[in-house]
Amino acid sequence: MKKLILLFIIFIYIFLFAPPPPKPAFGESKYYYTYNVEHLFTHCLIAYPEIAFAPNNSMQKHYNADCITTGEFFNILQSLYNNNYDLVNINECFEVIDGIAIKKKIKMPINKKALILSFDDVVYDSKKMGMGMVDKIILDQNGNIATSTNLGTKTEISYNNEFVTILESFISIHPDFSIRGARGTINLTGYDGILGYRTNHKNPNHKKEAKQAQKVIDKLKMLGWTFASHSYGHYHMKKLSTSQFLDELNLWKNEVEPLVGKTMIYVYPYGEWEVFDGGHISEKHKLLNKFGFKLFLGVGMKTFYSYLPSKNNKVLFMDRKCIDGNTLRANSKELSRFFNPLTILDKNRPNNQNHV
Repeated sequence: MKKLILLFIIFIYIFLFAPPPPKPAFGESKYYYTYNVEHLFTHCLIAYPEIAFAPNNSMQKHYNADCITTGEFFNILQSLYNNNYDLVNINECFEVIDGIAIKKKIKMPINKKALILSFDDVVYDSKKMGMGMVDKIILDQNGNIATSTNLGTKTEISYNNEFVTILESFISIHPDFSIRGARGTINLTGYDGILGYRTNHKNPNHKKEAKQAQKVIDKLKMLGWTFASHSYGHYHMKKLSTSQFLDELNLWKNEVEPLVGKTMIYVYPYGEWEVFDGGHISEKHKLLNKFGFKLFLGVGMKTFYSYLPSKNNKVLFMDRKCIDGNTLRANSKELSRFFNPLTILDKNRPNNQNHV
């Protein structure tokens, strides 16, 4: 009888006071880790096709070749989502060890594929005003991201005619499209300011413009957007001397970096890169390293995310597939796993130009 009482007391003690057994990490079986990541990029969107594709628009051929419309972008997002691609933050794809960028595995939900979206030339430079794109990215009266465009008789505030607002709306409907709050990467130059603000120091109002731009940048960062350098002047790299290249880097550091913060990502203009010179690291690449750039982005329709030209050099390089009028019309096989290009094309595109 005493033994039964003792056993009962032990049972009650364990039930009330003993710590619970350790549990496996919640949900880990629903994830996997991968180095594999795809990268697609495009430019600022054609917000007003009727203006952009007008026969008398001097930018018509350029827009038709190098840009996509808002409708095409939305269709692409929907196809990416249907094909199980999810956005990841580009900064999660690598880490820096002893000053060298190393590939890093990305944590992904089972049956989902990692994707980076980036957007080049987000300047809205003054020479292109009124030609079919928005004028600038703004905050509305409630502090929400929007766009502003002068249409002559009125200034239109919109929430559905640029990649930032369209992607934000899409994620609000499909939050699982964004892994850990990821958005896109905005690749900036600085020669005529950024995001539609004339922040370049040659502009006499650059301080006022910078204050306005800073509010937008802070909001974008809060939402999960990241920034990368697309150079300052959007030059052809090999045409610049080393001293000219240094001047370009200093302009970025003095005019753009104070606004968007430091970035380790460098996006080569025109996809024209120079890493080696005679088998050795080039002087221009040494300068890029000196200024803190560690991951380098080019342009290529094949998937490439590795070291150039071998692991011994440890120069981490990522190619990006271009989405524009030309690649959509070409019905590239490299894009077919993301979407069917022929079903993406906007009916407002001029039909008399297959390649421009």
